[in-house]
Amino acid sequence: MKPKILLVEDEPLLREMTREDLRDLGYCAICARNAPEGWDVLQNEESIGVLITDIRMPGEFDGWELARRARNQLPSLGIIYISGYSGEEQQLAAGGVFLKKPYRLPDMERALSEVVPN
Repeated sequence: MKPKILLVEDEPLLREMTREDLRDLGYCAICARNAPEGWDVLQNEESIGVLITDIRMPGEFDGWELARRARNQLPSLGIIYISGYSGEEQQLAAGGVFLKKPYRLPDMERALSEVVPN
């Protein structure tokens, strides 16, 4: 069974397109508009297996902080970081994967295969 995904993306169109792509790949995705909202979902939703988070977002904290908090709470959580900016990969959590925007469905599928246990 495929894990439930939390998708955190502040751009509405990209969030919806990615959610549809994830559904096409057979995943159930819960969406959040920013890192604090994503953190709330992680606190209240059971069985999140993968976090896909934009890095640069408005709000109290960004995707980096969200991923740090999430990894501390859920050490086995798969994390995919997405950003349109290059050179940000150096802050990835152990086992995290960086996906540069714009990405295509095969890119997302490959990133998921790296963080989802077989």
